[in-house]
Amino acid sequence: MLTLRKYMGEAVGWTGAFFSLSAFSLNSMGLTHGQSLEYLGMNIVGCFFMILYAVSKKAHASSVLNTIFLLVAVIALVRAYFMQP
Repeated sequence: MLTLRKYMGEAVGWTGAFFSLSAFSLNSMGLTHGQSLEYLGMNIVGCFFMILYAVSKKAHASSVLNTIFLLVAVIALVRAYFMQP
């Protein structure tokens, strides 16, 4: 059972990394933009999973950094889609 828990934790971390890297790549290649729902959503999901992984590994610096990135992405999403005139 410990092995399954270990692999699930690693899967959470890799899923977060995949979403964050995919968002960055799509934006860098001009396939999306920094205020798009896809970009911000992928960053939110990626950061959330990476926070879970960092907390499970007791990697405090990584969890704080990803929490800040998550908050920035949520604020940008709210400003872009819920505070339009």
